[in-house]
Amino acid sequence: MTSLPLASTRSEMNRSVGDLGVGGCRPWDDPARFIVVPAAYALALGLGLPANVAALAVFVRSGRRLGQALRLYLLNLALADVLFTLTLPLWLTYYLGPAHWPFPEAACRAAGAAYYVSTYAAVAFAALISVCRCSSVHRPGPKAAARPALRRRGPARAACAAAWLAGLACAAPSLAAPHALSPGPGGASRCLERGWARAGLAYTTVAFFTAAFLLVLAAYVSLARALAAPSGPGPARAGAHRRAARTMVLGLLLVFALCLAPYHLLLAPWVTGQEVAASREGGGCRATSTLDVLHTLSLALLSLNSCLDPLIYCFSVRRFRRDCWALSCRLGVGAPGAHSASLASS
Repeated sequence: MTSLPLASTRSEMNRSVGDLGVGGCRPWDDPARFIVVPAAYALALGLGLPANVAALAVFVRSGRRLGQALRLYLLNLALADVLFTLTLPLWLTYYLGPAHWPFPEAACRAAGAAYYVSTYAAVAFAALISVCRCSSVHRPGPKAAARPALRRRGPARAACAAAWLAGLACAAPSLAAPHALSPGPGGASRCLERGWARAGLAYTTVAFFTAAFLLVLAAYVSLARALAAPSGPGPARAGAHRRAARTMVLGLLLVFALCLAPYHLLLAPWVTGQEVAASREGGGCRATSTLDVLHTLSLALLSLNSCLDPLIYCFSVRRFRRDCWALSCRLGVGAPGAHSASLASS
């Protein structure tokens, strides 16, 4: 898996293991790959899956309170995070094997494709949310006709479809690879590792991420300036709306900077180095470089973004925490008295 960001990472993790038990390369000698990353995946699965399922339920039930376009973007972002976390049990099994895929080849293709689709669709939805929140502050037009295109229902649906198609384009190599599984030492099967990815595609995905990151950054700068300007004699709710919009975009910007940017900064040089090493060494066991370790640690950070998105909702979406609590009470998680109090306060 050497061309797509996430595909290349798994290739790197298993390639550094090399031929298990051959030439002195043993998986547990490299804790960054076979302890840190599975631990991050387990954390993302244990926290991110239930949190995003709850967020998905809240956004489905939110009706018109959030605005149709923003609700669509948030709902799809939560859906992308849920899809991402659902692939993690398969990859945990693979890494803890270690470096052996015990499932059919179709499962390998599906897990790889879902991983890439969800990651890059989420990147696109974060950019759409940022632009939507920014435009709601600068052009809060009360009538639908006065709103920018991305805040209208029709264009918002088209933008969501385009975001999923962009994610699917990033997943195309894993679906089109002639052989998703390749033989490993001792009868092991390796999933999406060699001969299906190229450095050119890595540069393309880095460019896609960079464009989305710049959009989020520009939206935050614009919102910060708007909040610093005098709000005028308008209602107090307008100021609260501005602050909530800035908080949401700031949260998305931090997720980009902390979880996603390190991976994409290291991706292109790492993929290039992998291709050179494979041509020189024939894909055999080789020493782990500093770039290998940094790249693997960036993969661990990448997986944690699904845990952070629900935190952004908690602090920037009006009544989100109250709705989550009310939903948990309806499902029998909370106390009956708390449920009644929550409904009364709503």
